[in-house]
Amino acid sequence: MIRKILSPIIISVIQIVVLVIIHDSLNHFYPIQHRSVGFGLTLFLTGIIFILCILAFNFYLEFFKRNLYWIAFWLLILTSILPLSAFNERPLRSSFLILLALFGFLSSLILSKWRMKINIKTETNF
Repeated sequence: MIRKILSPIIISVIQIVVLVIIHDSLNHFYPIQHRSVGFGLTLFLTGIIFILCILAFNFYLEFFKRNLYWIAFWLLILTSILPLSAFNERPLRSSFLILLALFGFLSSLILSKWRMKINIKTETNF
């Protein structure tokens, strides 16, 4: 039971760290020319919403197996609300945040399918 609880937390932490590293490295190579305080707030709040949504989605993947794609879609929409509201000022950065959120949810789905395959293989070997 502890493994079922710790597994989504560890996967979520790894996903969040990887996406932060991707965001920071691309921001380092392609810096924002004109910084605005408003977009920093959008970035911060989108990060918090993404962390909560990806954690909830990974727990859902661990315990339930129905309506995965619909729930991923609605959580992606929830995460994309703030970047879409800042799309007029920073269209490329907003698109980048939405793309990172999409990759986060897709990686959760791919990891879930991969873990199910590994579990099926280990169960059939015994």
